[in-house]
Amino acid sequence: MWRTTLAAALLASALALTSGGRAHAQAPVMRFLDASNAVLDAERDVLAISRNVTNDATLPRSTAWATTSPADPDNLRIELLEPSSRALTITASLESIDHATGAVRARLAGITLTRPSADVAFRSAFVRLVGDAMDAEAPGVSDRVLRVALGDDVRAVYTGEAGRAAVATVRVGVRLEAGAPSAILYGRLRVRVLRRTPRGVPVVGTSDVNALEIARAQVAIANEAWAQCGITFGDPRVADVAVVDVPTTALLAVADLDGLPAAGGGTIRLTVAGRAIRPLTTRAHERPLGTALRIADAIRALGFRAEVFENVQTELASGRSADVVARARDGTPLSIAADATAPLSTDARQTLTLGRVDLDDGLQEFENMTAVAGTLEERALIRLLADDDPRTVDIFLIDRFTGNTRQGEAFIEGDGGSIANVLFLDRNGVRQEREAWTQSHELGHVLLDQPFHPDNVGPDRPWLLMDADSSLGLVTGPKRLTLDECLRARVESGPGAVPELLSVQPRD
Repeated sequence: MWRTTLAAALLASALALTSGGRAHAQAPVMRFLDASNAVLDAERDVLAISRNVTNDATLPRSTAWATTSPADPDNLRIELLEPSSRALTITASLESIDHATGAVRARLAGITLTRPSADVAFRSAFVRLVGDAMDAEAPGVSDRVLRVALGDDVRAVYTGEAGRAAVATVRVGVRLEAGAPSAILYGRLRVRVLRRTPRGVPVVGTSDVNALEIARAQVAIANEAWAQCGITFGDPRVADVAVVDVPTTALLAVADLDGLPAAGGGTIRLTVAGRAIRPLTTRAHERPLGTALRIADAIRALGFRAEVFENVQTELASGRSADVVARARDGTPLSIAADATAPLSTDARQTLTLGRVDLDDGLQEFENMTAVAGTLEERALIRLLADDDPRTVDIFLIDRFTGNTRQGEAFIEGDGGSIANVLFLDRNGVRQEREAWTQSHELGHVLLDQPFHPDNVGPDRPWLLMDADSSLGLVTGPKRLTLDECLRARVESGPGAVPELLSVQPRD
C-alpha cells in the first residue's frame, strides 16, 4: 500500500502550476526497478546477469503491478512516471549498448508497461539479462530476455506524444553479496592452436586465419559463461592468440613415472643442439632431482640455458621424477638427443627419457595415477609453449587425446604440481562450443582451484557448468554457475590470491 501511495505522491508532485493557474505537466521520468520493486540508482547500483535457467519459474510470468521476483534478485523491470497521460498502457524499449563502442548489442522493442490506475506509475513485466545468444532466444520468454555483456549500458527509452520522451541507463555489473556491487574482475587467457606438423596446417580450422578466429571465439565463450560471476577475459578481438608448431624435443625426463633413484656407475651422454655435453656418471642413490641438476649444469657449461622442474610423485612411484629443459640464451628451445654412439644413460635403474610431442596419434592424456604431474608428452608441450607468467591461463587447442577419453583437461594450483593454470581442449570440445561448454568448464577447474565435480559428492544437476557431464544445445544445457562458485572463484583466483588470476577492472 505504501508503494502505491508513494507513486501517487510522485505523480502529484510532477504537476506544477503555471502563473495562469493551469496545470503544466513536467517531463516523464523513466527508471529501473530491482526484484523487490525498489528504484535503482544509476550511480550506485548495477544490473546483473542471471544465473538461473532462462525460462524457468524464477522469471515471474505475472505482469501484475505489485509482482516481485523473490526467486531471482537479478531480474529487473522498468517504471515510467508520465504525469500527462491518463492511459493505463504504454510502450517502451530496452537495449544493451557496448560501453566502449556505443554499438547496440541487443534490443527489446515494444515492451508493454501497464498500471492499475492513472494515479500510479507504469511498470513492465520482469526482464532477465543473459550472456549468450541461446539464452536470448529461450522458448517462451524471448520477449522478456535481453542479451548483455559485462560493462554494457542498459538503456530504457520511452517516446510519447508531442516529443515527450524519457531515458534511463544503468550499467551491467555483478551483485554477489548484500550491499554494494562487486567489482568486475578481469582474467588473461593465452590461446595457442597447435599445428599437426611443423609449419603444417592447424589442428582446428581451414587455415591460420580461420584457426585464429576459432581461438578468439574461445575468449568470447569464456566471457559469456563467466559473466554470471562478474568475470571477463577482455575483448576477443585483441586477445593473445597464435598458431604454433609442436615444440622440438627440448625436454629430458629423469625417472619418469617411477621416480627411482640411480643405481650408480652408469654413464649419461647426450647432445644439445648437436653439441655433446661432458659425460656424467650416475651416483648411487641419487634422486632424480639431483641427477637433473647435474645435467642442467652440463648444459649450461655449453653456454646454453637450462631449467629444472621437479614433478609431483605419481600414485605408484617411489619418488618424484624431474624434467630438464634446454634453451638458447634468447629462450628458444634447443633439441636434446642421444649421442649417436651411446644410449642416454646406462644406469641400471634410473631412466632418462626424451619428451617428444607427436600429435599424429593424439596427445597422451593423464590418468588417475598421473593426473597431477601430467604425462610426459603433456609436460613437454606445456613447459615449452606456456608462458612464464603465473597470472595467465594458457589454453592449448589440440586435435584429440590419444585415448579419446575426454574433450578437455585442466591443471590446477591446488594439486600442488609444477604445472598449473593450463588447460587442453580438443577438436570435439571446440566443435561443441556452446553445447557442452567444455572450455568454460575446464576453466572453472582452474578458477575454482577444484579438481572435482559437484555430482561427485551430491545430486546430478546437468544444467550447472561444473556439474556438466552432458552436451545439450539448449537453455537447460550445462552452463550455469552457482553463487557459491562465483564467490569461490573470487577467493581462490581473485585479488589477494596467489597467483592472482583475476584482477579488478576499474569502471570508467
